[in-house]
Amino acid sequence: MSLDTLIDVLFIVAAVAILWKSADLFVDGAIGIAEKLHVPHMFVGLVLVSITTSAPELVASIMAAIQGKPEAALGNAIGSVSADESLALGLAALISAAPLATNPKYFRSSAIVLVSAFILCFLMAKDGTLDRMEGAFLVCIYIGSTAYAYLLARRGRKEDADAAAALAGEKGLGEIEAHLEKMTTQKIVLFFVLGFIGVLGGSNLLLHGAFNIAEAFGVSEFIIGAIVVAIGTSTPEIATCVTSALKGKGDIGIGSIIGSDIINICLVAGLSATVNPLTVNPTEIWYSFPVVFLIVVSMLCMLRYKYQLVRWNGAVLVSLYALYIVVTCFLMPSEAAAAL
Repeated sequence: MSLDTLIDVLFIVAAVAILWKSADLFVDGAIGIAEKLHVPHMFVGLVLVSITTSAPELVASIMAAIQGKPEAALGNAIGSVSADESLALGLAALISAAPLATNPKYFRSSAIVLVSAFILCFLMAKDGTLDRMEGAFLVCIYIGSTAYAYLLARRGRKEDADAAAALAGEKGLGEIEAHLEKMTTQKIVLFFVLGFIGVLGGSNLLLHGAFNIAEAFGVSEFIIGAIVVAIGTSTPEIATCVTSALKGKGDIGIGSIIGSDIINICLVAGLSATVNPLTVNPTEIWYSFPVVFLIVVSMLCMLRYKYQLVRWNGAVLVSLYALYIVVTCFLMPSEAAAAL
């Protein structure tokens, strides 16, 4: 092992340590914000956590579009959806001692937006082009869905708060909530901000180390882009989702993943297209979109049953990601791979 490779391995080890502690602070901050605002944890995950953890995908795709690499911009957006759904939720469900539960009210509305946006994005991009008007329309969908989620939370805030108070009266506050309730709002926000900065920094370290190791072992640029970069930019979601599951707050993780996927489709792909129209090989669209759609629909169907994910659901999701890798690396025609 060369010295450079050893340094990259140390980068990855340091990144994992930073991610672990930062995600812990980040999730605590999200729980505290939900408690202070008296809104369901899933709403905070769906809106606030998702937009912050999706920052790497958003920046990476917009920069790719500006630099004239439209395939990378759209590929990162779609590849990140598969990594979020299968790896983040799958791993969280596998390691969680209890099922990952979700809020039915927010799940139903966000699931409709996610499926509709994905189908619409496919129909727009299936000819190989996502132009500025289509990108702007996707951005409008995100703005509308976020506004609706806010109105839903505002309308049901008292009802949710009363239900939470009743539950707390019966079972007592959880250890985390009781601890955070004593903290000031400023300290909770500080937890959230510092945790996010740490998650972002740790993700960049991890991506840097993994990218260099992949290059050192002669892995192709296509494989690096489709898998290493997609997983690297999805690391904040994976770390946040797994940490929330370990804390018994799966609703924050589920909300952040569904929200991040909506952002990937509507904001990441949409804003990239408004910056510079995305022109890609149609073959890549026809091969990647159906597999990712299968992952999305499978996750939503499993989550719809009793509104929770259990360990076997996690195993299925991780297996579907393996299928995505096989299709991307081995079954996609070589000309489509070359285009990437």
